[in-house]
Amino acid sequence: MPKSIILIKWDDKLGTNLVGSYPERFKVSSRLLMNIYSAHRTQSTDPSFVSLTLRDFKVSSFFSGMGSNYIGASNYIVALILRRDENPEKFKNILKKAAAKILKHIEKGEVNKLLPEVFNEMKKVGR
Repeated sequence: MPKSIILIKWDDKLGTNLVGSYPERFKVSSRLLMNIYSAHRTQSTDPSFVSLTLRDFKVSSFFSGMGSNYIGASNYIVALILRRDENPEKFKNILKKAAAKILKHIEKGEVNKLLPEVFNEMKKVGR
């Protein structure tokens, strides 16, 4: 079962920026944000899926893409923080759909409402 869902945006002046997370009690470090973003950007500027294995957990994330090739909104990442014993690949398809749903509403300021809803959907996949 996922531990947390986070939304990251790249800012040319500030670097990685945490836009939102749920549950909020999960501590998100700037190093984690940069690790996730770097994993995507070293791959491509196109929409992509990446999984990472870190010391305490795994990450399954979807990058929306940038430039003229993006899904929903440019330069965002929706990432799931998983337990170390979980398979990040099983979240691949649903994570892409969830990212499109979240990013479609990014300009409306509805992210904080959508993250708990999407997180609960992800928990069902993790069972």
